[in-house]
Amino acid sequence: MQALLGERRFRVGIFSWLLIGVLSYLVLPWFGLEYGLFDSTMDEYWDALGWRSHPLSLGIPILLLLFIPFSRPGRSRKIEGRLLVVLALAITIVLAADFIIPNRSMGLGSGVILISLAALFSYGIARLGFLQGDVFISGAVTVIILIISVFVFYPVLQIFYKVIVAKDGSLDPFQFFDIVSSFGIGRVVLNTLYLAISVGAATTLLGLVFALYSIRSTSPLRHLMRIFYILPIITPPFVVGMSLILLFGRAGVLNDILMYFFGSGGFFIPDGAAGIFERSGYIYGFKGIFLAQVLSLTPVSYMVIVGMLSAINPAMEEASLTMRASRWITLKKVTLPLLAPGLANAFLLGVISSAADFGNPLVLGGEYDVLSTEIYFSIAGAQLDFAKAAALGILLLVLSLTIFLIQKKYLSKKSFVTVTGIQTSGNVTPLPIRLQKFLTVFVCCWLALIGILYISIFLGGFVRQWGADYTLTLMHHKELWSNGFSSGGWPSLTNSLMFSFIAAPLTAIFGILIAYILTRKKFAGHGVIDFGTVLIFAVPGTVIGIAYIMAFNTAPIELTGTAIILVITMIIRAMPVGIRGGMSALSQISPSLEEASLLQRAGSFKTLRSVLLPLLRSTIISSTAYSFIRSMTTVSAVIFLASAGTNVATTYILSRVESGDNGVAVAYGSVLILTMLVFTLLVQAVTGRSRIEKQM
Repeated sequence: MQALLGERRFRVGIFSWLLIGVLSYLVLPWFGLEYGLFDSTMDEYWDALGWRSHPLSLGIPILLLLFIPFSRPGRSRKIEGRLLVVLALAITIVLAADFIIPNRSMGLGSGVILISLAALFSYGIARLGFLQGDVFISGAVTVIILIISVFVFYPVLQIFYKVIVAKDGSLDPFQFFDIVSSFGIGRVVLNTLYLAISVGAATTLLGLVFALYSIRSTSPLRHLMRIFYILPIITPPFVVGMSLILLFGRAGVLNDILMYFFGSGGFFIPDGAAGIFERSGYIYGFKGIFLAQVLSLTPVSYMVIVGMLSAINPAMEEASLTMRASRWITLKKVTLPLLAPGLANAFLLGVISSAADFGNPLVLGGEYDVLSTEIYFSIAGAQLDFAKAAALGILLLVLSLTIFLIQKKYLSKKSFVTVTGIQTSGNVTPLPIRLQKFLTVFVCCWLALIGILYISIFLGGFVRQWGADYTLTLMHHKELWSNGFSSGGWPSLTNSLMFSFIAAPLTAIFGILIAYILTRKKFAGHGVIDFGTVLIFAVPGTVIGIAYIMAFNTAPIELTGTAIILVITMIIRAMPVGIRGGMSALSQISPSLEEASLLQRAGSFKTLRSVLLPLLRSTIISSTAYSFIRSMTTVSAVIFLASAGTNVATTYILSRVESGDNGVAVAYGSVLILTMLVFTLLVQAVTGRSRIEKQM
């Protein structure tokens, strides 16, 4: 009876997807509409139907319907499976040729047919015994490989393709080397490496200091370290750079203070014999980017190191003290060597995050060029040089991927050990008294600087003109929020909220599904998904942005300027959160629970839904919440893809910064931070404890 029921569901599924494919051909546009589905006229919609404008495409629904006569009870499963696989692959090839060769854009109808073909292919390989004939897992594997192929491999390959094609369309295999060897590119690469290594070293050292203080100090101030969990999550990457301009820029508070004490003076730059100080742009360039990135990335290094420090068995340090070693010797000879893998991991994470950062170099770079901003100006500036952007993107990708692979191969298993902690015997060894006093002063100064930075962000939105007129006013907020929902900051804020609410649950679902397949299943194609996840983890946002613009700005898949591409970008950018959280949670769940369910003849879908998902509830909630926040604050990828109709909060803020409207920009930034803070606190209240930071 169970077998008959399963067979019936199998056939219903096949015929449902066949019907979806045929109906989509009949009623949905076969070709892409110039102004989108909702902004096109009925005549344009009618002309885009395949059976009216492209009679040759009639072969596709005919091929789909050919399966019906060959499918009947009693037919060999292998024959049906082979037919489904051949049918799906043949129609896919025909469909691809119909759009790629004449360079036409796909419409919604052809896209739905592709999805139907993927589903039919999944049924076919399940019929042939792939993954024990499990349709759900076969479908999941097919969908994941399709997503990775279209939205990871294909865009990255487009970058490599662009560097071997000249502007006139001819092949130029040496164009990449010509661009890389051109004047200035070497300097940009060295600038990026120097900045990344400097930031990595500084954030690792500071992360170690704060981790030691929060875990091994006896001072009550150690509880303030909890702020490091929240700030890097809820703050857009470039907001710290904006606050540094408010404090240390030419019109910054520090310059104003020095002018007050030194008369007509300013900041650090003497004017010859007159001895008059002039205002300085000291904060712009390497120093400004370095300081902004250190302030932004130190909390990330702290979270990496504090997890490993918490997992160290106190008995090892007690043994050192029992042998009459001092606290200094114990710290130097026992604690720090045990932290070595975590320190190396934090360093590599700081390096790769610094190299991939886009917002702070854009705001504070001045004449100090790095790869991420050079890529942006190659496309967004007057150059519109896709070959140069692709070449720089390859350099940044190689840098990030190399560092990530070193981290993954040698350090990742050691540096993320029991972040939630292990119950061990023994008392934690406190820091030496003098070191603890010094760190208390240092931590207080650091927290004061952080407090001043964030206060300046909130105050900057309530003064008429920072650095010139500190009269309190609501003009900036009125410009943003009081002119209706169709102007000011409302459209970008509503777009961000809508796109993020769509992307966040999809990110969590796909992340958990990929984690489940990678950790629980072995099959042909496992390596493709594994390598795809490596690329998802390692590709910087700037590289994703230019890759998507090159891949989806022309036929056959034109998505740039649409909300769809922004949602997809947010999903891909936040996907590592769901994958990492899913793998971590699944590693703590015994596979025997799933095996027991499968032995009771429950399918993989029912097992996942009834057994695993309840156990993964907290992980799903925290992954969804963090993905939402990440989508709201992302900038490096969406800056290339957002259009006037799909502008989001971060791109709107950056556009106001570039146009000199700093008051409006900081006002919007403060609202965005408060929104994320309220959302984070609500999620923590619902889950009962702070779990979002564990996704870092």
